[in-house]
Amino acid sequence: MAKELKDETFGTIKGKIPIYKNGLDESGEIIICENGIIVRAEGNTVRAPYTHVKILGKSVDMALGKVGVEMDVFDQMGEKHYYHIGMSDMHYAALQKACGQ
Repeated sequence: MAKELKDETFGTIKGKIPIYKNGLDESGEIIICENGIIVRAEGNTVRAPYTHVKILGKSVDMALGKVGVEMDVFDQMGEKHYYHIGMSDMHYAALQKACGQ
C-alpha cells in the first residue's frame, strides 16, 4: 500500500491542480491538503488555511476545457496574494468544494 503524503502544516495531501498562464503552458500548481492549500505560482509558494482563501470566480472560458479563475489568498502572515490563473473546469469545481464555496 502506498504511503499517504502529508504536509507538515496542513495534513494529508488530497490532490494537486495544475495551473496555467494560458491554455497550454503549465505555470504552477495548487496542492489541496486536508486543512489548507499550497499555491506554487509566479515563483512563490503561498500556504493558507481554507478560511483564508476567497475564490472570486470564473473570469473567462479558455481553450481545451480550461477557465480563468480569480482568487485572493491570505497567507499565514496576513499578506494578500491575488491570482488570475487558468485551470480545468473540473479542477475549478474541486477547488471550490475543498474551500467550502
